[in-house]
Amino acid sequence: MTLSETTNDIHGRCYCGAVKFSIAADTKPLLAGYCHCKDCRQAHSAPVYQYVYMDQEKFSITDGKDLLNTYTRNESVTDHFRRYFCSQCGSKVYNFMHYSRDNNNIDLCGTFPSLFDDQKIAMSNVWSPKKHVHCSESILDLECFTDSLPRS
Repeated sequence: MTLSETTNDIHGRCYCGAVKFSIAADTKPLLAGYCHCKDCRQAHSAPVYQYVYMDQEKFSITDGKDLLNTYTRNESVTDHFRRYFCSQCGSKVYNFMHYSRDNNNIDLCGTFPSLFDDQKIAMSNVWSPKKHVHCSESILDLECFTDSLPRS
């Protein structure tokens, strides 16, 4: 993952700040939403989490790459899904996902807008969630979400 940083890129970091990343300024997320699945809830120690996925080429680790560890619960999915986290603070930084749709294979990088340095960008229309996924696995009363986003 390489990317030349510009001042308009989106920057983010893990909780301790040792791992930093940039997202190309012209990036539009391919997937953006709230995930309610058990795996993601357990990985993030949260009842729900916000994600954004983009083409892998748009995302770059700019500092602390040597501090990243990876985890995949099931070895059979290692080739198409991996979670990366900071070895110092444990913060999840990004996911890698090999995505297939309509005979097209795309390598995606997913990160979490709560890690963006500028939270105004994180809450902008471009990066805001577009749907709720895995709602059948939710441990929350989905009625508490009044956002009118599609649910699957």
